[in-house]
Amino acid sequence: MIRKNSATRTFLCLLLAFVFAASCLPQTIFATTDKKTVTTWPEGPENNSGAVCLLDADTGAVLYDKNMDEQRYPASITKILTALLIIENKQMTDTVTFGEHAVSESIPGNARINVQLGETITVEDALHAILLASANEVCTQLAIDIAGSEEGFAAMMNERAAALGCTNTHFVNANGLPDPNHYTSAHDMALIMQECIKNETFCRIESDLTYTIQPTNMTSTPRDLQNHHALLFQDGQWGYKGAFAGKTGYTDEAHNTLVTAAKRGNMTLVCVVLTCDNLDYINDTRTVLDFGYDNFTHYTLKNAKKESLSGVVTLPKNAKIETATYTDPDGASVEEPYTRQYFFDDHFIGTAEVSAPGTVSDSSSVSSDSSEETDSTDIPTPEETKKISFLSTLLYILLGLNGVAFLILIIVVINNARKRRKRRNRRRNNRNKRH
Repeated sequence: MIRKNSATRTFLCLLLAFVFAASCLPQTIFATTDKKTVTTWPEGPENNSGAVCLLDADTGAVLYDKNMDEQRYPASITKILTALLIIENKQMTDTVTFGEHAVSESIPGNARINVQLGETITVEDALHAILLASANEVCTQLAIDIAGSEEGFAAMMNERAAALGCTNTHFVNANGLPDPNHYTSAHDMALIMQECIKNETFCRIESDLTYTIQPTNMTSTPRDLQNHHALLFQDGQWGYKGAFAGKTGYTDEAHNTLVTAAKRGNMTLVCVVLTCDNLDYINDTRTVLDFGYDNFTHYTLKNAKKESLSGVVTLPKNAKIETATYTDPDGASVEEPYTRQYFFDDHFIGTAEVSAPGTVSDSSSVSSDSSEETDSTDIPTPEETKKISFLSTLLYILLGLNGVAFLILIIVVINNARKRRKRRNRRRNNRNKRH
């Protein structure tokens, strides 16, 4: 009976020591995963497009990437940059008269509005012809009017694209007709669209899904135009909720291409799909945009005691801002305002302007889909994260060793107690034998 009780106590002590040691180890080893907390970047959806980029236009965060930096033919989505440069260099009431070179492109097989030699329309009409009807000859004439030649206008396009951060783009014409040296990437086109939708005139023209060019000096009947981008028609079969701007493209070399901007709540997303066949350009765009809205939200950064912040970042839904990191420029000091970059799971998620306390307005005025806010001091730098991780691991190891030591101590105490009991029992038995 004594031996059985001793064995039971030994087992219970060992079990207690094991539980203590286990409690000292990282919870991620023994605890079940909390499904409500996201710690990694969401996995993107399957799609059939050759290249895809999903960009948060508000923060600059790339939410989904599939071959987004590969150079590919853009076809007519080229025209969004053409339209932007026209808006920036012309007045809507200016007129454009078509010459021989432009009219030569108004031929079967080309997207066109059938302009005639010497015909005059307004720039307002021309921009609708470009963005709704994808008129190639209109792009060419405006390029010549603005830069003196197509080559000169293409140089303007390339300069502007480079200024926007495009690194895999080179244009040789204003309309996207095939040329081996006319190429871009899904990421670059997303950056261009991000800039285009900042322009009120661009967005106003895109909002006109239909438009009529009134009779001109060469035509007696009006021209009715309709946008080719099916996702923009909210009441149509393919309409996408929140889609407000975009451009279609197609050539045999490029296949189908599509640029789409959509806004839901306070989040504006830009989706670019390249090298698509059949209806993939529509279906993949819907799927990728849904992925963005279903899995991400905005987070407004809050002022801290030592610095003022103004900025919004993009986080996976249910992610904690404390798991994000940031980097500052070398030599950065709040005495001189600077831009801080934020990251989550090694993905860029946005920036914030940093300055001394009281020098910028409260960041709570920044629109956000999330009511949560945080001090910048809650977010560690990558170096601090590594240091914290190392120290935490070291602490866990020390606690674990303490648990093991405690286990050994209990075993020793139990064994010593058992030996003392055996000696007492032996002496007691010897005394009884003598009596």
